[in-house]
Amino acid sequence: MSIVRNSLAGIVTAVIVLAFGLFGAVLATRVGYLTVLSAVGAPYGLPGLRIVPLGETPWGLFLADLVAAAVLVVLVWRARRGFWGTWGVFVVAAVAANLLRAVAMSAALHSSLGAYAGQLAGAVLAGLLWGLALGWIPALARAGINSSR
Repeated sequence: MSIVRNSLAGIVTAVIVLAFGLFGAVLATRVGYLTVLSAVGAPYGLPGLRIVPLGETPWGLFLADLVAAAVLVVLVWRARRGFWGTWGVFVVAAVAANLLRAVAMSAALHSSLGAYAGQLAGAVLAGLLWGLALGWIPALARAGINSSR
């Protein structure tokens, strides 16, 4: 039981990236303004866990999404801080995951140096926004763990 309790923030993060994998495209089509950053080349949302690539996405980008999702989950899983610390780790992990996705996207598109820099800046901005918007969920799980001890 203590293994699950100590890993609850990581489990919640895994559920979040699984939800992005299953319902991320639905969210993008239903709430179109969430894709504004994607229109300028930033990765959409958080990386999602999927079984197969979405649409015509190349396998390399699909694998980069899986690695980025694993990085996000592992970094939050390893966080042993309180509410604010876990939220901060989630934000940093979301930025790191989106940077990995941006590098993979730039390599797939053979981007110029300016486009590469723009994609990296967009990835940092998107990671910050999504991390701030969703980081409270695993942080709340971590705070519940700390208060029950």
